[in-house]
Amino acid sequence: MLNTEPSIKIRSFLQVAPYLAKRGISSIEFFQRLGISPNIFQDPDVYLPRALCFHIANEMVAATQDPFGGAHVGHMTELRSLGMWGKSILRSVDVAHACELAATNVSMLHQGSNVHFITEGRTARIVYRFTGRYEMDPMQFIYGSLAVLRKVPLMTGEPAAIRVHLTTSRSRGDDTLEECLGPNIEMGCEHDMIEFDRALLDMPLGVQTDEASKVTEALRSAVDAAGLLIERLSDHRQPKLRAIAKRMGMSARTLQRRLKYCGIDFEDLLDETRRSEALRLISEGEHTMTDIAYRIGYSDPAHFTRAFRRWTGAAPSRFPTDL
Repeated sequence: MLNTEPSIKIRSFLQVAPYLAKRGISSIEFFQRLGISPNIFQDPDVYLPRALCFHIANEMVAATQDPFGGAHVGHMTELRSLGMWGKSILRSVDVAHACELAATNVSMLHQGSNVHFITEGRTARIVYRFTGRYEMDPMQFIYGSLAVLRKVPLMTGEPAAIRVHLTTSRSRGDDTLEECLGPNIEMGCEHDMIEFDRALLDMPLGVQTDEASKVTEALRSAVDAAGLLIERLSDHRQPKLRAIAKRMGMSARTLQRRLKYCGIDFEDLLDETRRSEALRLISEGEHTMTDIAYRIGYSDPAHFTRAFRRWTGAAPSRFPTDL
């Protein structure tokens, strides 16, 4: 059953991690501060409340001092990285079919947003908007969404025929948006949308390779590694970097490089995974502290107690179980 509350799937903004990494910011620390680390890598298909997603985007802008960070994140996003929504588009026979699928399947990524595909005269439009009330500024998500939607007609290889309309007014430094949204940008418009020449609709989709492909591969490795950490912890096996990399069919150096590209240190990810699992197990109220220590990979309960004090400032036996 689809979530009917305004919410956004984590997968649709996972590229925040490599974007932060390019600016020297640890994604683990960033998302830990916002209370969703390491879940962003271990549960990419979970929906988060839309207000929290807007908050994340705005915190990202504050951390990087980049007022158009959302556009850069969207620019780094490949359609194939967006689950079934992206895959259905890439299987389309032409741009018209791809645009129809992008509009009708938007609920696979966003609950509480609409995409309308409209053809009129010599133009075609992909109109994007959020529905209902929202407590925080959604502009960063709009930038990112338009950067992604622009990639659909862009697969024709005709960037000059594509225009981007933004409701936001012109501001200082907004010429940097051209890097992500192309040179044909109009601001202060009635709708946020992608507009392009109708002649593109019958054209087949071409393959485009850019930096976003590297981002996709790095994030896929980060998600797989994060999932294997949980798996190995639950099987009471030591989650070593070399063992995880071997299971993924790559060298430890390659995995380390891909994680670094996403702003992740393996030991930090392991530590945060242990912390998250410990808190989850304590909240269940069914396990002894010794059992929890073994479950998350500590052979000595004293080591677990020291780690838990570092994580929370309290001993595990004194930590509230009703949080």
